[in-house]
Amino acid sequence: KDITGNMTIAYDLDAHPIQIKTDSAVGSDEKVAILIPTDNGYYVSIELQFSDPPRYRMAHCGHRGTTTSTIFPVALPDEQDKVWTITKTATALKIKCNGVEVLNFVYKDGDCQKHWSKHVEKIVF
Repeated sequence: KDITGNMTIAYDLDAHPIQIKTDSAVGSDEKVAILIPTDNGYYVSIELQFSDPPRYRMAHCGHRGTTTSTIFPVALPDEQDKVWTITKTATALKIKCNGVEVLNFVYKDGDCQKHWSKHVEKIVF
């Protein structure tokens, strides 16, 4: 399904990985974000950044609970067209790009674990 932005989708991210297709070039500085509503009306989010080098950002999982962008620990496949598979569990967020695991982020104690370990029933693009 094509998503153009600000669309809320009922989706059980804990039970089913989500796939996103992108055609953004590395260095274009384009971004793709998935927002996850929380109980208190705020959001946590995962953002894919097509900078050079490519980076990701997870809300509430940076130094002292801040949101910082980080270079992927594994190089992304070279193809410009990418299919991202995002899998969320109660303990970790995993991202595959064209079948290659590029992130296995285990939630640490504190804000990151508090926000990301909760069950997800809807997402916003």
